[in-house]
Amino acid sequence: MYLYRFEVTANQEVIDVVVAASGDDEAFQIVEAELEKYFLKMPSVEDISLYEKKRIRKGGGFVLYERETLLS
Repeated sequence: MYLYRFEVTANQEVIDVVVAASGDDEAFQIVEAELEKYFLKMPSVEDISLYEKKRIRKGGGFVLYERETLLS
């Protein structure tokens, strides 16, 4: 299993999405499913970018700092 951090660009905003999956294809599918569950009206998604990928292990994680994005 891996922990993935994605950056989704939608409506000219960056949305961080973190998911756990066994592979890259599954991770992208989960991102789309989580966006559909989170928003009442699905935003116009322009791009889904894989930002980080780490093997899940005890003590692993990500730091989500608001100014750190692929776009800036």
